[in-house]
Amino acid sequence: MSPVSRGFAGFLRQQSFRLPSSLRAAVFGGREQFFQPNTIRNSRNFGSSFLRRYEYQYKSQLAQKPSVFVNNDPVLRQVAQTRQPVTIYRAPKNRWYYLKVYGTAALWIGTGAYSIKFQDDVKDLKDLAFFIRPTYVVVGIGFIIIGSSYLSAPWTKERVVFANLGGPTISEKTNPMVEELMEAERARKQSVFQGLEHESIITRSWEYSARWVHQKWTNFFLSFKFAVLRFGIAKVEVQGEKWKIDCSGWLLEDGKADVF
Repeated sequence: MSPVSRGFAGFLRQQSFRLPSSLRAAVFGGREQFFQPNTIRNSRNFGSSFLRRYEYQYKSQLAQKPSVFVNNDPVLRQVAQTRQPVTIYRAPKNRWYYLKVYGTAALWIGTGAYSIKFQDDVKDLKDLAFFIRPTYVVVGIGFIIIGSSYLSAPWTKERVVFANLGGPTISEKTNPMVEELMEAERARKQSVFQGLEHESIITRSWEYSARWVHQKWTNFFLSFKFAVLRFGIAKVEVQGEKWKIDCSGWLLEDGKADVF
């Protein structure tokens, strides 16, 4: 067995990784072909030129590099090189995200509190149905519960989730979403004066106005799409626990790593 394959196999045993059968066959499929030449090489009673040639071919195979399958897969390639677990995703650090999330949570809690207070304000009304005040109380408590459990506290420690290769299941591919998010960010930051240096003042003013309006409308619709339709958010299930992946964060090779 080659040193690379032996070290890679030892690492996987230590970390309790369980590769899918297809990956396991691709990574370790070369072990069986070394068995027979090794037996022939240890039998020194034969000295034919055929066996000597076979022995030379066997030695040359020991120095082979990792398989093409390992080199093409970014996760397996880094595992083979570093012998350590590979980071696939890191959540973005976005202060505006916390502001939006906790602002929404505060809105839910405030609505619930006002609903509870409002049932006390209408208690003196005549001909009030008996179920109205309890309904306001139930609705208010429901709003408060939803707002309180909206998200964990931002000061809690970040969690590191370890997963086996091929174990997590994801709702959709992340690379197309990453590419669209990057293109939207590029269009948002693009200068509207680009390429207008040699134009006349009238042409430049007209083109600048058209570009500015187009850029603002495009940014508005993209922001609406990302916020309302939750574009760029992929759902992944790891060991029975469901998570959300914000594709604006860091992804291994921009989400090209096919490990889910």
